[in-house]
Amino acid sequence: MSSMNSPNLQVPAMRGVMGDWVYYVTLLPFSEVSTRIKRTEEIHSGKLLKEMIQRALTSRSRNIATYLLSQKQRFFNAIVVGVYGGEPEWHQLDIKKSQLFDPSNLSDQVSSSLGILRLRGDEKLFAIDGQHRVEGIKEFMRNLDDEAKNSLEDEVCAIFVAHKCSEKGIQRTRRLFASLNRYAKPVSLTELIALDEDDVVAITCRDLLERHPLFAKGRVSLTRSKAISPNDNQNITSLPALYEMMDTYFMKGGRTKWNRTKSVRPKDENEVETYLKSAHNLWDKLVATIPELKKVQDLDEKTSLPTHYRSEKGGDFLFRAIAFPIFAKCLVTARAFGIREELFIQRFAKVPRSLNDKPWMGVLWDGSNMSIGKKNQTVAQEIILWILNVDPGESKIKRNLIQKRLAEIMNKKVEEVSLPSKIF
Repeated sequence: MSSMNSPNLQVPAMRGVMGDWVYYVTLLPFSEVSTRIKRTEEIHSGKLLKEMIQRALTSRSRNIATYLLSQKQRFFNAIVVGVYGGEPEWHQLDIKKSQLFDPSNLSDQVSSSLGILRLRGDEKLFAIDGQHRVEGIKEFMRNLDDEAKNSLEDEVCAIFVAHKCSEKGIQRTRRLFASLNRYAKPVSLTELIALDEDDVVAITCRDLLERHPLFAKGRVSLTRSKAISPNDNQNITSLPALYEMMDTYFMKGGRTKWNRTKSVRPKDENEVETYLKSAHNLWDKLVATIPELKKVQDLDEKTSLPTHYRSEKGGDFLFRAIAFPIFAKCLVTARAFGIREELFIQRFAKVPRSLNDKPWMGVLWDGSNMSIGKKNQTVAQEIILWILNVDPGESKIKRNLIQKRLAEIMNKKVEEVSLPSKIF
């Protein structure tokens, strides 16, 4: 391996063929990723190429850097690197016979695939797939001192493909970019929740499913979809909806800061245990306060939910997937107004929940389907906070503003709509 940042770079590689692409699978040190792989706009002034192959960089890159800085067990998958310019050289390895191994037993396909890829340093490299990972590595490297950089052994798998700056070459690279994103099956939130050992929200959701008596017998849909079918007579909610609820409940600081925080498992396991206890306490309070949840908890594992909880004709708002995320958002708001969690839950238990009646008809339910647009959910949250008199002085939760938004989603005049009476 060449020294760090040397113009000449030699990396172990395997040469492969797929379709009409010849590619090279290599191991690229983080230092070389940081210095050699450029953003598209740094290596090509043409707007067309940038629009074709570069996705907008977001805070995901910073989250990746945080992950690399804090996680010793760090690992992620390969990046795909486009190469143009320069003269990359492929040198096939000549494997000699030894007492332990006879290369004559190798097939031509195997023997011709092993070698060294040499880069002179004047090549132009850009990420076709993995731009966020590349930028995350760069930010990670910027956070290291010289000693840490020199001792760093991290490498990432990099797949090199050739790119030509011609009209046909650009089309070919664009097609590859599209294919990588079209046919790569993204990991669903449900799968991430099942596997993530760093995200305290995912860890908490798994623990609830395994140990809380409301969920230990099932009762949570494990499909990819957040929505719950009206014909689902077994599950209270879905795993994505449960995750959204607990994510809102636990969030500290703004969204960006919280996403970074939960990308790294707390070093102190007592902190993880604190999250678990808090979640169990919340659900214990909900079950103890809302009779319908207590009834479900007491049901036999194979017994269906009561038919009036959820059906194609409506049912109970609480047994729709959006309910608990909305509950969590309202709880967080009430907390900011100084209302204790226990008191809020006691009040929430008294909110009317029949989808076919006010206040939900025309807001979350149109008579045959759920209305779950962002505006509808916002109005639903405001109605709940209004009913529970969370803001008696109407400093932020104002009658006229809620009425205006309610009229908008119901396609009526403001004077034609009214808010339900406050319970407290």
